[in-house]
Amino acid sequence: MFIYKNTFENIKTINCNFPIEDQFYVNDNGDEAIVADGITRDPVGISDFSLHSFDEFIRNYPRPSGGEIAAKTIVDTFKNSKGSLRERLIKCNNEVRKINDKYIKKCDYLENDYYGAVTSCIKIEGNILHYAFICDCGVIVYDKYGNIKFKTDDEKELFSDPYINKIGIPWNLKESRVIVRRDYRNNLNNIKNNKCVSYGALTGEKDAIDFIRTGEVELLPSDIVVLYSDGFVNFLENEEFIELLLNFDKEHLKKYVNKKAKECYDRYGKEKTIIILKDVIKC
Repeated sequence: MFIYKNTFENIKTINCNFPIEDQFYVNDNGDEAIVADGITRDPVGISDFSLHSFDEFIRNYPRPSGGEIAAKTIVDTFKNSKGSLRERLIKCNNEVRKINDKYIKKCDYLENDYYGAVTSCIKIEGNILHYAFICDCGVIVYDKYGNIKFKTDDEKELFSDPYINKIGIPWNLKESRVIVRRDYRNNLNNIKNNKCVSYGALTGEKDAIDFIRTGEVELLPSDIVVLYSDGFVNFLENEEFIELLLNFDKEHLKKYVNKKAKECYDRYGKEKTIIILKDVIKC
């Protein structure tokens, strides 16, 4: 069994005492793992992002961060619970609800938005990979040649973003953020063209559990299993990245990820977590 796990910080917030809102866990056998990505918070006292610099955003970002707290809670709950992956994520959501009951007296979807996170997790039994995820954390399986054998969907990108992009109010304005978080997150009643176009997140809200997706994949001994937060999405089909997976060297991977982050911040530079599992089943 080979296990690699790491969170790469946002290149713009390194040395800023910025909260690490990605969290992860892998057990010693490598047959259970989880990645959780805390929901970004609004900075304190800033409603129109366009009127403030990035440095001001960072200085006014809440510390501790509710996203970090939620992600840690999810990872710790998963680690210490039993049952199916769905049952364990339901427990995680319940624990996040307890936190929000304590800290969020009235949700305004801005500074006092619910603490929450999205997540993906796996459990390997024999040659079967059980997976569960919500929103844009995911699981991907490569074969020994680097071909993608399986990949979870990004349901926010598939269902929500086409409508969110048509709201017509810039994200820097609080009205836009309220609409997205109130109407598109964990809202089963948001129906467009006969389908729900909301996305899920573990915020403690009851309807969040309806956005947990689960499934199974049959593995071969040579398959590579990867869990990731959304910051790694643009790496996953890159030929150079796949070559690094096949012929793994952690220093080469680190240099490659940092190089891409500097080349294009929007695609590669934000906080991101990856767990790589090779030789996950016995021949």
